[in-house]
Amino acid sequence: MPFVATVRGYQPAWLKRDLVGALTVTALLIPENLAYAGLAGMPPAAAFYAAPAALVLYALFGSSRQLISAASAAVAVLSAATVSAMAPVGSPRFVILTTALALMAGLVSVLAGVLRLGRIAQFFSTSVLTGFVFGLALIIAIKQVPKLFGIEGSEGNFFERLWFLVTHLKATHLVTLLVGAGSLLLLLGLERVSKRLPAALLVLAASIIVTALLGLDARGVHVVGKVQAGLAAPRLPDVGLRDLLGLLPGACGIALVAFAEAIGPARMLAARHGYEVDANRELVGLGAANMGAGLFRGFSVGSSLSKSAANDAAGARTEVSALLAAGFTVLVALFLMPLIRLLPEATLAAIVVLAISGMMDVRELRRLYRLRREDFIVAMVALVGVLALDVLPGLLVAVGLSIFLMVYRASVPRMSELGRTPGTLAFSDLRHMPRPLTVPGMLILRPNEGIFFANATSLRDEVIDRLRRSPRPCQALLLDLEVTADLDVPGADMLASLRDDLKQRGVTLMLARIMSPTRRMLDRTGVTAKVGDANLHAQVLDAVVEHLSHSPAMTPEEQELLRDGMHRLRALVEEAGSTLDESEGADRERLQDLGQRLGRAESVLQGPGSTPH
Repeated sequence: MPFVATVRGYQPAWLKRDLVGALTVTALLIPENLAYAGLAGMPPAAAFYAAPAALVLYALFGSSRQLISAASAAVAVLSAATVSAMAPVGSPRFVILTTALALMAGLVSVLAGVLRLGRIAQFFSTSVLTGFVFGLALIIAIKQVPKLFGIEGSEGNFFERLWFLVTHLKATHLVTLLVGAGSLLLLLGLERVSKRLPAALLVLAASIIVTALLGLDARGVHVVGKVQAGLAAPRLPDVGLRDLLGLLPGACGIALVAFAEAIGPARMLAARHGYEVDANRELVGLGAANMGAGLFRGFSVGSSLSKSAANDAAGARTEVSALLAAGFTVLVALFLMPLIRLLPEATLAAIVVLAISGMMDVRELRRLYRLRREDFIVAMVALVGVLALDVLPGLLVAVGLSIFLMVYRASVPRMSELGRTPGTLAFSDLRHMPRPLTVPGMLILRPNEGIFFANATSLRDEVIDRLRRSPRPCQALLLDLEVTADLDVPGADMLASLRDDLKQRGVTLMLARIMSPTRRMLDRTGVTAKVGDANLHAQVLDAVVEHLSHSPAMTPEEQELLRDGMHRLRALVEEAGSTLDESEGADRERLQDLGQRLGRAESVLQGPGSTPH
């Protein structure tokens, strides 16, 4: 456990800062968790069942010292969307399935961490995530706004709910609207006064007091009602295999979203305090938090950017702040729960609406529109997909869109033609050189992505097209495989097919800079034998020299290449000679052999009538 290292190096001076951080987190956690319990379709008490276990287990198993694992709006809505398809909201079966879903999401996350799948986050396009989270925030908002007006909500997607709200505004309950609007304005005012004030907790307390003094519950304002004090005992939910299979897609979605919204803040906080976070350890920590929440009859949790930022701003140094916050939450659950009975639902809705406003990142959408329209369109497709199809289908659209974009962009052939930089033996992209020198009779191409099944055919077509459009005749085509770290069977088959196609055109295929895994695949698939060992080279220069050695006559370009090669060879010989006396053993023998070979090459290349040989 990473927490063990924290305990060993813990300094007493840190306790005060961790204590202040814990009090700050608790002040934010209580009202928000109560609100998010409603989003998950669970009773308010479930917020206190889930919170302590999630705080403690993430602190023990997670790698971030300041991140707070708590109820998340996005995760709560995903949970409700998953379970509501299998049981009516509010029913005993709904509660059981929700706890089972939390356990399953935790198990999926832990397994992903153990299998070291932390890199999966990088395959989830940030553009897609921006659109998905924005759409999710709008769905949360449209479910909460009717509570601000005292109107019963409807079912359906975002647009159906919006139409129902607009057409039923005449049924607005005036007193409820005043409570909701007043709560929202008070939240905004307190946050403007000071970011450090626990605005949500203060508004929650004020609304309970006003409701008690004015008897608002008797005037038609919906309140939370009686909340059972205490904590739930740990218990496994009574569900069958069919239920687990039905919950599995939602569990995977929750694990993915919880990790995607946690890893960014975790890395940001780690960079600020000079330590590292482990993505796989984060998966284990979030998984443990969800398993604890489910075991204690709570609901799925994620991470909270607002509470994590507040914890950091309060000066918290270690995971001890989360452990202390768990203890304070237990005290509230044991002794202060009866006070929540008169909490207006409109106040909870106002807290949720303000909390999720940060998820509607208009600035990021504008940035995407300004920088790259394709990314903006992708974000909007994800956003509209969530609004039109609802949460789980929208998540599948977002994930599918991310995978499609990754494969599509990799499949588009991006290839550079290489030429020699004047005065050197270096080969680089022709587009980046003012006066590039090409090799007579040879076309040198470098795929700028690794060759694999998705781009193999398109790369082959691009190579043939480049060869066809080449303004000069080519006897050899050289592929620089520098960026192909590994090669799959379809990629190897493409190279074999390319060799046959080029042979029919009278062109020799040559390969250079082949990495070991790629070479092993070429050997196993028979491509090495087909292309020929003589056409596989360690460097581009080796292939160029081999090609020129078979040229029937010296061209001016070849002469210039050989002159530059002469200068380079002489420099290498001098460098080797100057270090021979300082070396011993194998190094001395290696340098002696190098000097001898370079000397022979130098003598061969000298003379006005010398040939490339």
